[in-house]
Parts: sequence; structure tokens; C-alpha cells
Amino acid sequence: MNKRIVSSLTVSVALLISSVSVQATPISVGMGASWTDSPYKGYGAVYYPLPHIAFSNEIFFINNFTAGAYVYSDENQKVSLGVSYLPLEFKTKDTDNSQMKQLSKRHSTLLAEARYSLSTEFGSFAASIGADVLNESNSVLINASYAYAFSGDKWSIEPRIGINWANDKHNDYYYGISHSESARSGLAYHDAKSSFTPYISIVGNYALTQNFGTYLGARVDKLTGDAKNSPMIANSTVPSVFAGVTYNF
Repeated sequence: MNKRIVSSLTVSVALLISSVSVQATPISVGMGASWTDSPYKGYGAVYYPLPHIAFSNEIFFINNFTAGAYVYSDENQKVSLGVSYLPLEFKTKDTDNSQMKQLSKRHSTLLAEARYSLSTEFGSFAASIGADVLNESNSVLINASYAYAFSGDKWSIEPRIGINWANDKHNDYYYGISHSESARSGLAYHDAKSSFTPYISIVGNYALTQNFGTYLGARVDKLTGDAKNSPMIANSTVPSVFAGVTYNF
């Protein structure tokens, strides 16, 4: 597969590092790397630098590509409003497929996002809804997930299952092919409707010292419906792995 170092992050990587949360400290910074197999034709496997920053107090929070404020918070429940960077994009220069090079670029955007989380002895539940605020894709994205964490003195492991729903405008922007694009590329016209993307992930953290820690994780997304059936897509199963080091203040 075609392998390259790129500076931009895909949405799968953004979702991956959102799993690396603050571990018993209000501020955490770090750096790592990620590998993911892009679903787009001609992209192949790509490697990414993976910066990490997390901060949280009773009012505000930053978690990598998401920042916002809590509008309600107690011991078990949190409701927040914020903005989240959606780095999903398609660049013609990054594909080796001659037909894909004839398509238009698809740009990243910012989402206004509302999020709810609930922690119980049986695990944690999270749900969010986000909408494009830059009028790039006019995306509306809804996510729900469940996780159960296992932990020891210096380590924790958190498996998670979840599902994303994307509206038709999101899918048509990132996976659709217009009549003019079809004419110049030879790829079939594709008017993409809304679809679900289920996923599973697992993240492990280990405390090397009082301040330094390390993390390792993997995630698999499964495109379905019109996202999966797009002529732009080579792989409907999208695996990613990542690892890095954090410093907790």
C-alpha cells in the first residue's frame, strides 16, 4: 500500500485521540504517532504525528481537538457545549488513483457540539450531536458509545463500542460524486444519503512515573450504506492504531 507522512489528521485519528483522556490530573500534554488505512482509493496506509493536550476544571475543558464548557456537572453526569475540529478531508494530491485525482477537494471543518456523558458502576455512556459551523460540508453528526474500564495501580484498559450517524449532506460532501466529477473522472455519479458507522476501540494507559505515562490503542470503523458504496471508497473497514507518551502536571 502507498505509505506517506502527512501533516493533516483524518477524522478517525481525531476520534482515536479523543479516547486518550485526562488521567487523574487537570492538565496533560503529550506526543505520539498513529497509523490508519484510509478508505479512499489510492490513499493506502498513512502515518500521522499525534499531539495530545487535555485540560479540565469545573467549568472549561480541552480534549485534543475539542474545547468547551460544562453547562451541568455532578459526580456521575456531565453536559457540555463546545466546538470540535472535524479533520476529515480529501486531497487529490494524496491519492495515486488517476480517476480520484479528477475529483474536487473535500475540506475539514469545525462542529458546534453538545455532549452528554454518564458514569456508573456498570460502565460509561456518552452521546453527542454536532453540526458544521463553517458551511464546508453542512454535516450533522450524532454519536453514541458505551465503555467499561478496567484498572490497576498503574494501568487502565478501556474497551468501547459505539455508532456514528452522518446526515446526507455530510456523506454527499465526503463520499458523493457530482455529475461534472463523474464526466471528467469516469467514476459513477453517486448521490450519498445518510448512513451509520459502527466502531469498536480499545485504549490502554500505563503510568511510567508519577508524571510520565504512555498509551496504546486501536480502533476499527465500519462504513455502511452510501458511504460504503461510494465509488471513492476502496475499504469499508477502516483500522487504526496509535501510541504515545504523556506528561501529567
